[in-house]
Amino acid sequence: MNKKKITLWVISSLTGFSGLFFTVLAILIFLFLGMASLKNNTSNDVIPDGNAPVSGQALVNAMGIVSEMKKENASLQQISGTLSNWDAESGGDPTSVQKRNWGTITTADMYNQPAFVISDTKKAAISWFVSTYPSGQYPADGIGYAGGMMQWDGPRLIGLINYAKKVNKDWWRIDTQFEYLRNADSYAPSYKKYLTQSFKTATEAAKWWYGNLEYSVGWDNAPSAGNDGKQKHLSTAEQWYNYLSGSSNSGSGGQGLSVLDKILGQALDIDGAYGAQCYDLTAYYVESISHFRPIAPNGASGLFADSPEQWTSHQWSIIKKPKYTDLKAGDVINYQPGGLVDGWYSDGAFGHTGVVGKVLGNNKYVLYEQGGGAPAHTSTYTYHPEGVASIIRPPK
Repeated sequence: MNKKKITLWVISSLTGFSGLFFTVLAILIFLFLGMASLKNNTSNDVIPDGNAPVSGQALVNAMGIVSEMKKENASLQQISGTLSNWDAESGGDPTSVQKRNWGTITTADMYNQPAFVISDTKKAAISWFVSTYPSGQYPADGIGYAGGMMQWDGPRLIGLINYAKKVNKDWWRIDTQFEYLRNADSYAPSYKKYLTQSFKTATEAAKWWYGNLEYSVGWDNAPSAGNDGKQKHLSTAEQWYNYLSGSSNSGSGGQGLSVLDKILGQALDIDGAYGAQCYDLTAYYVESISHFRPIAPNGASGLFADSPEQWTSHQWSIIKKPKYTDLKAGDVINYQPGGLVDGWYSDGAFGHTGVVGKVLGNNKYVLYEQGGGAPAHTSTYTYHPEGVASIIRPPK
């Protein structure tokens, strides 16, 4: 029985004044325990970033970018090329504001401004810029600002601000900035052309973006970028591609993995409880290929195998405490509560669960997962058998 059901049972069972007293007491106890559980979950909640080029909030934002580009049926090469460029521009931060052509005005000092937070200082800087240079054209000896993931500058930044007002949205939101890029930015035609290109590799996509969308002079003629130069764009693009692709381009894999490839970057909450948890991705996968939704006894995602009949009745097989050599692509993998995953430990009460995307050899594997604030994504991990409770294999 879950917490909601327990609460309803207590309330409906108790009547009268004494019932009201005990009901209030029960609710207070429930809330206390709930908050304690939430606190514990938060303290143990680590975003599984695997081999992603970034982690934490930067990874969450990157998955938001992935989700937006998947709306346009962008390839993983195209997505990786975009992420690489925006990593260099802003760290993928839609709230980023940077000062141009430093002068004497002290409206805003952008040093030490918090990443991924739309602070009052950032707002003041943009407001000053809009009121001072309504067209965005500022003199060479003056001060200008660039803002957003793409670091829109000058007239293009003014365009973003005005577009956000027109659609009644905040300019520092990821979806607002994508809408502007698609519909109103002067670079919109180039962006749409980028999405029509067929790139064999993420490197090709990163070169096209930097050379044709960023500078409009081609890769060879584009100036060198800071932070290790142009090559940084290419290596980061490949890192993003490796992170996002998992086994999707391996030519092999487990049953149903194409289902998960389609939802990378999305936050799944199929049971409508507690937001997008690791359970939701595994349950979505199982339901997609076998048409039943698995239950996790006591909410412990690491202990699916405690209800074996739900699996065996649908021809799934269970291996408890598996070795690395037992792993196969397509397996549901369940981690012990508090079990070692790889450089981080699963939640102490609920464990962790995901789907094996590919077995790489040398004790490594690719995992489809979500949780800890990150939407559906893939990670590459080293296998630690002591942290794994079971694997559950789909029917052949």
